Amino acid sequence: MPTRYIYIGVVVLIFLWLITGSVISVGAGQIGVVTQFGRVTGRELNPGLSAKLPWPIQSVEIFDTRVQKEQSEVDAASQDLQEVKSTIALNYHLERDKVSSIFQGVGPEFADRLIAPAVQESFKATTAQYTAADLLAKRPEVKDKARQQLVDRLEKYGIMVDDLSIVNFNFSDEFNKAIEQKQIAQQQAEQAQYHLEQAEKDAQAQEAQKESLTAEILEKMAIDKWDGHMPQYVGSGSVFNIPLTK
Repeated sequence: MPTRYIYIGVVVLIFLWLITGSVISVGAGQIGVVTQFGRVTGRELNPGLSAKLPWPIQSVEIFDTRVQKEQSEVDAASQDLQEVKSTIALNYHLERDKVSSIFQGVGPEFADRLIAPAVQESFKATTAQYTAADLLAKRPEVKDKARQQLVDRLEKYGIMVDDLSIVNFNFSDEFNKAIEQKQIAQQQAEQAQYHLEQAEKDAQAQEAQKESLTAEILEKMAIDKWDGHMPQYVGSGSVFNIPLTK
């Protein structure tokens, strides 16, 4: 093979290397962090086509800046030492101006290194401040407190907390049985109280009716019911103030 063809082939390969390695495409909702020989340069590429030095001189690490979800299973304990298991869903996004520092200080595994441990620690610290019953009764308050702890832990790294959801609360079988028995006892007590109040109201109504039945009212009631026939007995006294003779 003539030497000139070898030179031409080498030039073509170099040209292709320069062309393909010098253009990078960053997708919507993403940001590219440029590194040079493995060192973070601080240059960040916005969505679209951008130019860079070809590999291995410069490389680009792509990060997603859209809202992302991290879901964790957490085993914790309440203030009264009840076992609490919960599924926690965290929505977050990366602050654009801090993506390079996240890559340099933490790396692309920031979710495993920062977010997952923070969710575990924040939820455990929060549940320890409430009894098991209060965790159920004050769920929105528990959520807000755990969310604020996550904000304090993560935003300094450039990880912005959007929302926190407590998907469920699971307790031990013994606690669930105790809650069920308590609810049954409460329902029975409420039902007994209701019957007692109804009996008291009926007694009061009867007493009021008894007091309202004067002699005049009783006489009028008798007249209203009279069929016009005199009673068939012999005695003394009167009927509707009509004297009766023996």
